[in-house]
Amino acid sequence: MTHRVTVTIGKDGSISAETHGMTGSKCLDYIPLLEDLLGAETVTSEFTEDYRRTSAEVENTATQQQWNS
Repeated sequence: MTHRVTVTIGKDGSISAETHGMTGSKCLDYIPLLEDLLGAETVTSEFTEDYRRTSAEVENTATQQQWNS
């Protein structure tokens, strides 16, 4: 599965980002990079379901999706 980061900029200038396809704490590596690129500071942070999943679970899900397509 591909690692992706979705960045959303609201009409009020607020910025949110969500990682996809990363398990465990790998997603946390992107916080400093995003802060630097966007000239922003993290105010709040939440873990997604992918944070709690293992790499094997993600690969299995990706394989199942390919077969269902």
